[in-house]
Amino acid sequence: MSLKWKRVLELIPVQYRPFLDHEGFKKYFKNTGWMFIGQFFSLLISFFVGAAVARYLGPANYGVYNYALSFVGLFSFIAPLGVDAILYRELISQPQKRDELMGTAFRLKLIGGVIAFLAASVSAYFLEADFLVKLIVLVFSISFIFQAFNVSYTFFNSRVQSLKNVKVQTLAVLFSAVLKIIVIVSFKGVIWLALAALIESIIISVGAVYFYRQKGYRLRAWTFNPALAKKIISVSWLLLLSSAAALVYQKVDQVMVGRFLGNEAVGFYAVAAKLSEIWYFIPGIICGSLFPAIVNAKKTDPTLYQNRLKKLYRLMFFLALLIAFPLAVFSWPITVMIFGADYAASAPVLSIYAWSSLGFFLTTAINQALTSENRLRIIFLINLLMMLVNVFLNYLLIPRLGLSGAAWATTISYLLGPASFMLYERQRNRKLKKASG
Repeated sequence: MSLKWKRVLELIPVQYRPFLDHEGFKKYFKNTGWMFIGQFFSLLISFFVGAAVARYLGPANYGVYNYALSFVGLFSFIAPLGVDAILYRELISQPQKRDELMGTAFRLKLIGGVIAFLAASVSAYFLEADFLVKLIVLVFSISFIFQAFNVSYTFFNSRVQSLKNVKVQTLAVLFSAVLKIIVIVSFKGVIWLALAALIESIIISVGAVYFYRQKGYRLRAWTFNPALAKKIISVSWLLLLSSAAALVYQKVDQVMVGRFLGNEAVGFYAVAAKLSEIWYFIPGIICGSLFPAIVNAKKTDPTLYQNRLKKLYRLMFFLALLIAFPLAVFSWPITVMIFGADYAASAPVLSIYAWSSLGFFLTTAINQALTSENRLRIIFLINLLMMLVNVFLNYLLIPRLGLSGAAWATTISYLLGPASFMLYERQRNRKLKKASG
């Protein structure tokens, strides 16, 4: 045991020390710590550079940028083809099939990336009148093709070795931040900012390959198994549809705001969304890092598995509450201090939108649990319900309440996810008790 860890243990009550000194706990704690630090550092840089970009562009041009980004986001579910979660699960349960799993997943994601690129760019060409929006969408959508190489990230996460991913992401964010600052001081336009974002995604993909090879693994060893590909797709199509529904309810609000209220309104709304969503990396990191432990508990001890899930849900709820409350209460000073007085109209939106984190954090944990149980149909149905409600409420509330209507629509639809899951589980448990009794 290292001297530093001994000093940490001395600060902990005696009854908890055996658990904290467990090798498994230290492994997952270290992995989660690296992921959290890396993501937080990267997002902090991206956030404040993004705030500088918002100030530089002004609400109208910033609205154009975010409208194009949200438009591309509606097609981003196609690129991974729902493969990532399945690959993650299979790499944990069948590590001996690494090269076959990686090669097959890579080929599938490459096909998905090309389809996503074509779908986004062609749709923008026919649906958008603004040439600048078309061009930005084209630039953003190129990144879909490079995402195929990110299977290496999934591999390192499955091995609880996230430090490599953190290094690549941090480097990419720093390089992109420098490029964006150069764009600002050079008084360049929106398209140059989109190119900087594209370069960031390319660096992430190249870095993923570099560290994979540095660990002694070879890309040439990857093999494509058509039978395995069919098996993955036969399972992942539900995750693909679930991702489609999730991305629609996450992005459709900004697209509909742009349609109903114009680009400047998108700029105001995007600021409120960014202030809330900067924290959305937290449930992904915690759930992603603990997922191997949850899967292993499911194999060995169902009671332990259920206890871990309950603790995970409680943790997600209280973390979201700690974030949402100060954002909602201090929405005006936070918005004006970071983005400037030009974005003061974003503050009332933030006071509502902040509470969506409660639903997002819990839904992330629920999706991880349902994936471990292979209950993919339930994930799809929950996300589909959230999407339909979000689209309907946006259509109903934006014309009546403006930006606040869009914020209410998003918050309500996010909270609907965990609420519908709780009702479903209660009904399911009643049926199981009747069947057993």
